[in-house]
Amino acid sequence: MIRLASLAVVLAAVAVAGCGGSSSSGERALEVFGPYRGVEADRFAEVVEPFTRRTGIPVRYVGSVDFVSDLQRRAGEDNDPPDLAVVPQPGLIRELVRDGSVARPSAAVASALAANYPPEAVVLGRVDGEVYAVPFRLTVKSLVWYRPSVFAAHGWKPPRTLAELDRLAARIADAGEMAPWCLGISAGSATGWPATDWVEDVLLRTAGPRVYAGWASGTVPFDDARVASAFADVHDLVLAPGRAAGGIASVVATSVSSAVEPLFADPPGCAMLKQGDFATAWMPDGTTIGPDGDVDWFLLPGTAAGTTPVLVGGDSVIQFRRSPEADALMRYLAGPEAGRSWVAHGGFVSPKKTIPPDAYPSDYLRELTSALGRASTLAFDASDRMPPAIGSGLLWREITRWVAGVEDYETLARRLDAARALSAQAGD
Repeated sequence: MIRLASLAVVLAAVAVAGCGGSSSSGERALEVFGPYRGVEADRFAEVVEPFTRRTGIPVRYVGSVDFVSDLQRRAGEDNDPPDLAVVPQPGLIRELVRDGSVARPSAAVASALAANYPPEAVVLGRVDGEVYAVPFRLTVKSLVWYRPSVFAAHGWKPPRTLAELDRLAARIADAGEMAPWCLGISAGSATGWPATDWVEDVLLRTAGPRVYAGWASGTVPFDDARVASAFADVHDLVLAPGRAAGGIASVVATSVSSAVEPLFADPPGCAMLKQGDFATAWMPDGTTIGPDGDVDWFLLPGTAAGTTPVLVGGDSVIQFRRSPEADALMRYLAGPEAGRSWVAHGGFVSPKKTIPPDAYPSDYLRELTSALGRASTLAFDASDRMPPAIGSGLLWREITRWVAGVEDYETLARRLDAARALSAQAGD
């Protein structure tokens, strides 16, 4: 079991060396812009601190709550890009590469990628066949969290198939003691993304990886019957009356980070939470993870026992400004050590082959990395692969309206397909 450490709140901008744009010696600090805030910003600062210590090059990390729009503005109309950026959306990386904003990394970075990453990870950083990004972090999204003591007290067991999960959810809802699911989708300008994760996981299982990949790339439309069926399945499993803690109004209003709270309430308000490995950061201090712990997990099952696709997300680092200092930082991030300090803290999975399972500090994280190796299919978050105006914008807004019940699926599909057609005409 792993015991979660107390989490400190830090400023959105974390200075690794110096407290502003330059070091005490007057050298300009490299700026890394990204979506990490709070404790994650602190963890990233620890990752790059050895680089500053060894090279003397100061690094300043700046986090943003509206990362996508802020980065697009800085790289575009403001003409003030950071040196490097940590980007969770391959679709955004592709857009920035094609508009000429992103610099090609040095040959030394390409060599470091080949030496420290498996080939399937390096692909995450490619655009039009060329390497532009250093994969930094994987997030495992297909996890279902539950409390072993609550399951044992009610005679429930983790399901082996999606059909068994539906029957379990119905059993819990019918008992009326608690809701089957915790869910919150409020996240500022990113409101709605947990709902897209639900649909992606279900579509991957029910329609298969080929249809899923086509939907992500735009060759399978939203009005395809298989996509519509996945949305309907998510509604029936998670959003139907009695299925989500607090009802639909609560789902829309509850922040993503607060959605875990009913799981730990006394008495519990819900039995399960589907959320990525990063959800541990939102659990109560001192929470233990494991079969005998306060909370445990299982992978969202497939349609048949023994076939378990896994949905993953990931963050990659891109370079806007070429300089010897920025080249050196990119090379360091692609190297064998960068990320080990975050691995040691927990709540972080590295795509590097040079960071083996035994480097992780708990049985939970070692089992999680092993589960990735056993997965029948690994699929990258579809909305993150779409053009950002679609996947990180319109889809999040439309799915929020769909969850809230103010828009039917036919309207959602029509609007998304029309927007994707316009995007394709524009060459995105």
